[in-house]
Amino acid sequence: MRLALVALFIMVLVSSPLLAQDDRLDEFAFEEVPLKDEPIPYFAIGVGPVFQFSFPNMDDLNARATQLGLGPLDSPLLQIGGELFTAVGLVKNLRVGFSWVAGSLSTTADKMIDTFTVSRTMKYSLSSRTIHIDYAWVPFKRFTVLPGIGFGWGNQTIATYQSMKNRTWDNYADTTGISTSPDAYADLTRAILYLAPRLNVEYAFTPFVAVRAQAAYTLQVGANDWIGNKIAVVSGVPTSINVSAFNAQVGLFIGLFN
Repeated sequence: MRLALVALFIMVLVSSPLLAQDDRLDEFAFEEVPLKDEPIPYFAIGVGPVFQFSFPNMDDLNARATQLGLGPLDSPLLQIGGELFTAVGLVKNLRVGFSWVAGSLSTTADKMIDTFTVSRTMKYSLSSRTIHIDYAWVPFKRFTVLPGIGFGWGNQTIATYQSMKNRTWDNYADTTGISTSPDAYADLTRAILYLAPRLNVEYAFTPFVAVRAQAAYTLQVGANDWIGNKIAVVSGVPTSINVSAFNAQVGLFIGLFN
């Protein structure tokens, strides 16, 4: 009985101040403080394949193909490769990357040389490697716009070759080991430097997978001499045969994306 009275006394002492405070709750005013909109921070690190469509000037190349009795080289030139990139933590929204692509166009026709029927081909090839710097703008979640610029180097090659479609070992080459008529092979190659301003639009389907669409322009800023058959310096090659061209690209990347 005494314990029950003591417990009741303690409950009364504790509840009295609380009741008094409840009576004063209406005196307090609660104001809603608007939440501050914070920009979406950008972070990405990824790697994946890219497919690039290039639209170079083909006029002088096709004029050469016509002289050889071949059909035209039809653009665009498809280049396939890959790219890897990462955000730069020290500079907000900055991203750096490296890409490599290569591709070619060719035209082939059968020709009659003396009493031989040969298959003749002209092939135009481009390969390039580029260091990129992009700035990321994230207008809304998962979607990123990245204007940027690249500096790159690569090679141009024009190869022309022909041979009989079916040969035997005995008549494939003369005693020096070098193929003879109607076989023929000639190539022109040179190293080039270029700048590539570009605009990427990327969407991350998940935090681990993103897709890209890109528009870019390759601007050739330097080139070595054309070298024929790895030995001869060749002059008089038309200046329109260069890598300056509009490019369109699509890509698929795996990694970490915000």
